[in-house]
Parts: sequence; C-alpha cells; structure tokens
Amino acid sequence: MYSIENKIRKIPTYFLPLSLFFILISSAATNFFILLSIISATILCIQKKHLNYLIEKKSMLICIIIFISLAFSSLYSIADYSQIIEVMKKYIKFLYIPILYYLVKIYDNKYLLIKFFLYGCSIILLFSYLKFFSIFEFEFFYNFLEKVNLANVKEKIVENKAAIFQHYIIQGIVLSFYSFLCLYLGIKSKRKIYFIFSGLAFINVLFMNDSRTAYILIICLLFLGLFTILKNSKVIFSILIILASLFFSQFSDNLERRFKVLNTDFNYIQEGNYNSSLGLRFIWFKVGSDILKNKPTFGYGVGSFKKSSENYYKKHNVLAYEKYVTNNPHNEFISISSQLGVFGLILYSGFILFLFYENRNNILGIAVAMTILISSIFNSAFYDNMLGLFLVIIICLTQKTKQKVLQ
Repeated sequence: MYSIENKIRKIPTYFLPLSLFFILISSAATNFFILLSIISATILCIQKKHLNYLIEKKSMLICIIIFISLAFSSLYSIADYSQIIEVMKKYIKFLYIPILYYLVKIYDNKYLLIKFFLYGCSIILLFSYLKFFSIFEFEFFYNFLEKVNLANVKEKIVENKAAIFQHYIIQGIVLSFYSFLCLYLGIKSKRKIYFIFSGLAFINVLFMNDSRTAYILIICLLFLGLFTILKNSKVIFSILIILASLFFSQFSDNLERRFKVLNTDFNYIQEGNYNSSLGLRFIWFKVGSDILKNKPTFGYGVGSFKKSSENYYKKHNVLAYEKYVTNNPHNEFISISSQLGVFGLILYSGFILFLFYENRNNILGIAVAMTILISSIFNSAFYDNMLGLFLVIIICLTQKTKQKVLQ
C-alpha cells in the first residue's frame, strides 16, 4: 500500500521531464505537461509556504518584475485590448521561470530532466538523418497528422530536409544545446556514446539545417565545450581552423548560395524592398530604434510593436507595408524595449547578465545563458511559443542538485 502511494506521489516529478522530452516532437504535449508542472509547483509552493524561494536568485526576481512591468504597461499601451491579451499570454513564460526553477529544487529531478531531454532529441536526431538521406519517407506520416488535425507539420518544417516536427530554427537551436549537453556529459562521465551523439548533432545542425541562429549558437557552444576539455587556447584555435577549413571546402556551394542570397537581400534593402529575412530584420530594427527615440523611458506598452511599426511605415511611406506589420520583430531586445523602453531593456539585459554571473562557476549554466542570449539577438526568444518554453525549462538545468552526474 505504501509502495503504491509512494509511486503516485512521484508522478508529478515526471511532468517537467516529459515536457522537455516532447519539445521537438509535439507542441501540444509540451504545453500539456508544462501546465501540469506549473499547477503542481504552485500547489507545493503554497502548501509549504515557500514563496520566498521564487525570488532567492536575482535572475528569478527580475523575471517576475518584467512580467509585472508588462502587465502594468497595459494601462498606457497603444495596442488594442486583444493584442494586449495575446502578448501577455506569450510573456507569461517569465512567471514560469521562477515557478519551474522552484519545482526542480524541491523534487531534485535535474538529471531526470536531462535524461528525458536526451531521449527525445536522440529520436528526432535519428529521424532527421533518415529523412535527410531519404532512407525513410515522412510524407505519409505528415499527411496523417494533418488529416486528424494533430498538427500542420508541413507549414512548420518550411521545406527543410532536416526538420521533422518543429520549425527548422527551433530544431536547430534545441539540437545545438543537445550537442553541447552530450559533450558536457561525455566529459563528466567519460562515456564515448555521449561524444558520438554530440558529433552527430553538430554535423546535423551545421551541415544539414538552414538556421543561421543555430550556426552561431553551436559554434559558440562548441568553443565553450572545447575550452572546458582542453583549457588551451592554441589547441582550441587549431581545432576551429580545421573545422572552418572543412566547412569551406566541403560545403562551398552552400556557402556561395548563402552569400548570393545575402547580396540579393542587401540590394533589395537599398531599393526599399524589405521582403526578405534580412530585410525584415533590418526594418524591424529601424522601427525599434524609432520607438526608443520617441518613447525612450517606458515605451508604448505591452503589445504595442504591431501598432508602432504600422505608424512608422505610414510615416515613412513604406510601400506595401502590410506584410511587415507584426508583434514579433525577431529580436527580444527590440521587442522588450519597444514595449517597456530603456527601463525594459535594462531589466531584460540584467536578467541575462545575472544568469551569466550566477552560473560563473557552472559551465552548463553558462551554456544556458549563452543559448538565451544568442536566441534573443536573432529571435524574439520568449515571445515565440516553443523556443520560449524550451529556454524556460533549460534554465532549470542551472539548478544545483544532490544527485550525481548521469552515468
């Protein structure tokens, strides 16, 4: 009887690990298990009167302040009520961070979290190789998912041969962190299998995925991992030179194609055509700069970027501007500063800086902070649903644990 009761009590410890397991497999499952984790953490926190635990780290406190500030800014926001509600739903993830961090502290299930993450990503990595080399066709599976209304997978993968169930940018970022984590565990446990999977993920991201964000992230994380192993800058530099040479020699056609695309994008921008990946980011940066100039202190309020960008396009006579109107400028610093001004920019920058500082002696924590920083520069990290949830959960991996490293 006690054994059954004990097993039932342990069920909530699997909610968060399961959400990380499904991060590249199913958005619905990830959201479901995140919700269960939030509910169980909230109940625990209230029962044990542990509210002070939510703000024991400055980075956690800043998360709460950011969310409260966004909520307060709704009082002066220029956005419509529906836009305010929509954006607040996106940024509720800032409240998730201290709550889930507390949950991992109480359950001490950090390595269960890592184990489930490794399982889920390893499955996707295998599928990615099978799909990329046309060993297995996923078309019938995608058609089945769409017929039963489980997912609009084809739209998400955006014709990328390596992407499986999520957008290739999300998959690239997650597998970049997975590659580093395997390298980290390989160093700690001395098991070769971790190094093998780290290498497979590295090749997948750098040579099979099209995400430029993932390219930058995985190179930065690789450098961090090599520094941890070797602690010799000359050897690290030599390895990076060899990798760069391999990249340029074996994948020169792909690089040439990308340089041509960049050159074309620059030409379009000069002609006033922003209908490209680079062009969109360029004009959103200009919009963000204009907002900071006009409303520097506290911005235009939560959910205001869409309205602000529309006003900017009209003012500067941007042709066919409707396609550029969005609440997602693909840069979290621009997104937060447009809504909360310099005050918000300081808060969000402080959140990332404190993550680095609090984990200065924790290489895994530094990798988490680096992942958030790079994701925030090239994407609206916490505005995006799956990317934001992934970042929220991996922050929990910076939690100290009583358990030994995975064997």
